[in-house]
Amino acid sequence: MESDWDESLNLAVSKIKSYEPEEIGIIGSGNCTNEECEILKKFATSLGAENIGYPAGNFPNFDFETGNLNDVENSQFILITGNILKEYPLIGRKIILAKENGAEIITIDYPQKTTTGMISDQYIQTESIRQFLDDEAEKIQTKLNESSLILVSKLDNKEELEEFHQMAAKSNSKIIPIMKECNSRGAINILPPLSEDELKTMIDGVNLLYLVGDDLASHLGETLKKVDFLITQSTTLNQTALLSDVVFPSACWVEKTGSFTNITGNTQKVQQILPPPGEAMDDATIIMKIAEKMEIDL
Repeated sequence: MESDWDESLNLAVSKIKSYEPEEIGIIGSGNCTNEECEILKKFATSLGAENIGYPAGNFPNFDFETGNLNDVENSQFILITGNILKEYPLIGRKIILAKENGAEIITIDYPQKTTTGMISDQYIQTESIRQFLDDEAEKIQTKLNESSLILVSKLDNKEELEEFHQMAAKSNSKIIPIMKECNSRGAINILPPLSEDELKTMIDGVNLLYLVGDDLASHLGETLKKVDFLITQSTTLNQTALLSDVVFPSACWVEKTGSFTNITGNTQKVQQILPPPGEAMDDATIIMKIAEKMEIDL
């Protein structure tokens, strides 16, 4: 059912006020700018809501130095977890250039066949990343040196990233964790990173969920259906928006100004180059409008 901004804001505010802080969950996104993540965190703090986070998959917050994207095509040996060519084609193109330059490529993943595995010199099919680390890592360690690179796009738990980091450190190799969204690194620095299991546990434990910039229903639809009231800020009419009780149209990255932190930890300013369509607003403005109606000073 269509409604105007005032009606939607009033409904969202009345519902947020009707729940206790521990009944409210707030989830940000790597599609938000750093500034939007900061405002969302301040909003949660003002509410007293401790159920807040960023769906980081199985990536933890990390502060070690990474390689850069130029290292991909200049490496002589690349160890990969996950299907980077399919999921991150721009980085995948650099992997292909490295192969054309003579690099040896080994990929680790679960399926019998993957796009990245097909262009690799060796594809290690494993039941889990843990199994690889226990059974194969020591043998691969002998191949690593200062001309090597580890690209980590798949993990089964947060602790495994540190083990890949240690593999890189022992051999003076470079390492780059590859996360799913343009500002995943920024979001993970500001909001508590949540694994899939932690995310499900949070959603199961709250009655109102305020979701900014992520389509969780694409893989957690049944879990989201258990929530009493769902508020979403979204750039598209996705599966999460269709499940939501209130949907606020938000601006995408080319329609907002702020900063993003890329996968190698460099923060870059972005400038709005297109106006948001229709009545859409950037996520920060929407959060501020809700806060203003609740008489919260952010």
